[in-house]
Amino acid sequence: MKTTSVTFPNYSIEINRTVPVAFLGSCFSEHLSRKLNENKFSVVSNPLGVIFNPMSLAYILELESEKLIANNFERNNVWLNWSANATIFGYSNEALEKVIRDNLALFQDRLSASNVLFVTFGSAWVYEHLSNSAIVANCHKQPSRDFNKRLLSSDEIVGQWTKTIRQLNKNYPALNIVFTVSPVRHIKDGVVDNTRSKSILLEAVHQLTEKFSQVEYFPVYEFFMDELRDYAYYKKDGIHPNEIAIDLVWEKFEHAFFGNETKAWLHEFQRLTQQLEHRPLHPDSVEAKEFVAKAQREMETFLAG
Repeated sequence: MKTTSVTFPNYSIEINRTVPVAFLGSCFSEHLSRKLNENKFSVVSNPLGVIFNPMSLAYILELESEKLIANNFERNNVWLNWSANATIFGYSNEALEKVIRDNLALFQDRLSASNVLFVTFGSAWVYEHLSNSAIVANCHKQPSRDFNKRLLSSDEIVGQWTKTIRQLNKNYPALNIVFTVSPVRHIKDGVVDNTRSKSILLEAVHQLTEKFSQVEYFPVYEFFMDELRDYAYYKKDGIHPNEIAIDLVWEKFEHAFFGNETKAWLHEFQRLTQQLEHRPLHPDSVEAKEFVAKAQREMETFLAG
């Protein structure tokens, strides 16, 4: 069967193990950050958990922790935050405040040492809390009558992110930004409205790449829509990418952002990892124990070097 190939750009940004890599956004950014973590890169990701809409992601970068913790509230004896995912919580307001402050401090510290921030937009649909018209990152299972659901415009996203990128340029002059649009379809919005949402995100991202020289686009969305347009690359729900698809994206990512030295290091690390993961047929034999001990020494020596 003939397939449509997606050409990935040549990037001037180079990722290596000595410089932290920062991620923000939907669960797709989590997949990439997990792969980097598994391969011993320095990674910081989503200080307030997985978030899908562009406005809430921008607020994380713009607002100080004291302003963010003002969005804390209690639900069923658990403290949550309107600007965070439900995985960010505390059993007291003070506990949640500490989590948010600590997570943001770590993220900002790593960001200051990084040369690239990957931002993944998931949906242009947002929910505004009727009490103050503020966009929330998560509705936290509160009644739908408390929110107004609406679709962002590309102009709104570009306007907010223009402000955010200028602030990032000021605070982190060496930082590059790479946008991606998540290929995960938000079926709960309906197929047509999901397509409208993705179209708005794509238009906004491309306007930002044209506006700022240090902003790039990584065409993961197009890769899935064209090269991987087969349910063999999705989990049983037919929506989320499976491990085969994630590995294929990782190959594109590696080719796009790793230099030859990093690729060589990664190849050797993966060889040693496979060696360690090997399960001998007779694990208690002298030969098997010597093999395991030798493999462990080789890995320790390699990582120490």
